[in-house]
Amino acid sequence: MEGRGKIWLKRFTGVSLFLIIIFVASWSQSTESIVEKMDVDENHIIKLESGEQGSLELSKIGYYIAFRFNENGSQIEPELRMTDMEGNNIEGREPGLIESNNKRPNASGKIVYIPVRVFEIQNDAEYILINDGNTTLWLIDELDIQASLLSDWWVVLSMISCFLGFPMAIITLIVGLILWRRKDKSPEKEIIIQQNIMTTDELFKKHNSIEGNQVANPFIKNESSLPELTEEDKLEDINIENSDKKETESQREESENNWKNWDEG
Repeated sequence: MEGRGKIWLKRFTGVSLFLIIIFVASWSQSTESIVEKMDVDENHIIKLESGEQGSLELSKIGYYIAFRFNENGSQIEPELRMTDMEGNNIEGREPGLIESNNKRPNASGKIVYIPVRVFEIQNDAEYILINDGNTTLWLIDELDIQASLLSDWWVVLSMISCFLGFPMAIITLIVGLILWRRKDKSPEKEIIIQQNIMTTDELFKKHNSIEGNQVANPFIKNESSLPELTEEDKLEDINIENSDKKETESQREESENNWKNWDEG
């Protein structure tokens, strides 16, 4: 199981590194495309200077945000009005948490466009937007801009590689550390060669079994294999034994005489 885990760990490591490399390679091009499409001065429905008004066609499926120019990047008053062709006022709402942080950069990448009002239109119709402030006012369709970003394959490639590559790399790193810690904690496997040592009883039984099976022992002489002795050979053996006995007795007597002579002085 641990071996398969290491194989999958290597695969995920390779995939995550590949995705991170793609993200790094596409980062420059995708950033340029994002800055270009997010530039309010280049992508807007209408642009009004101070005191101007203009008519525009809006759709109920749109998501419209009004921006003002502010180099400080701080929140400012909306100072605008929107009415339909009959003169009914369209209130809109203040930017929420997400819209408030949706500040836009200019062509050089500096944050200068601040969201001041959000409009969600109920009916497809023509409306009039009035700028009551002292700065330039822009109205954009946020859904249209997001759709244009998703149609740019550089942006899509960068997003996919970023959202998949880095989390996968983090998960792979965590799993790798877990497997490494398990390897250090696991006891080392020792190979023990077991060799049975025979006891005395086992040796005795084995010896008896060998004798019972009539296995030849090279250290025991087999009398049946010796040649038969003749009468002359037997007489010669007897003479040799008698001669050995006499020699032994003479040596004993000589030793006793020497002892006596030493004792008598």
